[in-house]
Amino acid sequence: MTKTASTEGLTKAIQNQPAAANTGVDPYRKAQAYLKNMMPALQEALPKSKGLDAERLARITLTTLRTNPKLLECSIESLLGACLQAAQLGLDPSIGNCFFIPYKNQVSFQIGYKGLIELVTRNGSVQTIVAQAVHQGDEFYYEYGRNETLKHIPAPNAKRGPAEYYYAYAIMKNGGFAFQVMHISDIEKIRDEHSISYKYDKNGSIWAKNFESMALKSVIKRLIKYLPISVDEAVQMDETVRKDISAEAFRIDVDQPEVEVIDKEEKQ
Repeated sequence: MTKTASTEGLTKAIQNQPAAANTGVDPYRKAQAYLKNMMPALQEALPKSKGLDAERLARITLTTLRTNPKLLECSIESLLGACLQAAQLGLDPSIGNCFFIPYKNQVSFQIGYKGLIELVTRNGSVQTIVAQAVHQGDEFYYEYGRNETLKHIPAPNAKRGPAEYYYAYAIMKNGGFAFQVMHISDIEKIRDEHSISYKYDKNGSIWAKNFESMALKSVIKRLIKYLPISVDEAVQMDETVRKDISAEAFRIDVDQPEVEVIDKEEKQ
């Protein structure tokens, strides 16, 4: 599923960086210099034929830094670590597949719900994954067991109320079908137990700003556990930080924004 690239090349890229890159240079230019130096190692880490090369990933990273200056306050090692994880998974931050999130002076790598779908369908045995919200007024019925059934007919927008359920389903290449449904209370429980930012800043948290995207990610993660494939290695990278490029990533519970960090250059 993922290419486990050696971090040796990235470690050397940091060690071989000229001292001038660490003194008297603004954080953006410092990051630019490091990314340029680590380009060969990034290219080695990237999966083949995924439409993403090291130069483009570095350019997207720099665009992200301009869009979210708080990332420049984080350690360069954790930023390069997040970039490495994006490369290993072949996920493009510019289209919402993954995100670099500043967290306590470290950069957290997080997979978006679009990235989860990309990783699962890349396996080959899953044809597609769809995730939706069910609102009050919709016709909705599901049943687990030997006669599993999932039916959702959305009501006209004018007659739809707040969201009540979230579901995701997968269609296999062999014709198989699997789905998972979560009530909004289940989603809220995940938010309340695992989101640090929501605990301390409920109004400013991404859960408050973009609840639906977070809910869709949660139900897709649950669905993945029931699919006849393994993406555990990839999913374990979600919401992690590398304090050192050669160290193992450690997991934290933070939020993941569903916003594009793409500029005019990347749209072309």
